[in-house]
Amino acid sequence: MIFLRNYYVNTSAKIDVLLITHDVKRAVRESGIPSGVVTVLVPGATAAVVLLENDPKIHEDLKKWVETQVPADTGPRPSRRSGSGRNDAHLRAAILGVSVGIPLMDGKLMLGAWQEVVLYDFDDSKVGRREITIQIVGEGAAK
Repeated sequence: MIFLRNYYVNTSAKIDVLLITHDVKRAVRESGIPSGVVTVLVPGATAAVVLLENDPKIHEDLKKWVETQVPADTGPRPSRRSGSGRNDAHLRAAILGVSVGIPLMDGKLMLGAWQEVVLYDFDDSKVGRREITIQIVGEGAAK
């Protein structure tokens, strides 16, 4: 059985960090699939999704590390047909990755006790909505 759903979150300018575990858990409930694999994807090239402990200090440290690896692009905005962000936003997202896979067993995400699904939005030009695609592939019916 395959379940596919798009969800949306509100983002702000600069580097935005959002916990999206609740969206992933909602998709699991809606799917009725008890066991399988959950894939969380952030379509586009200027955001990333990671698994981290829900600790603001860790989120801030990761933001700082990414900024040291790919410094902010201060030149003029590139003119792309897509209207997407600066080059640094693309590279930062590529470093962290645009998707994660999470095993699902007995209707529960197989995350560590403190792990959360975290979205990093690096596009400094988009204030508004960011799409999240969640696909669950598995077998069995809901209990």
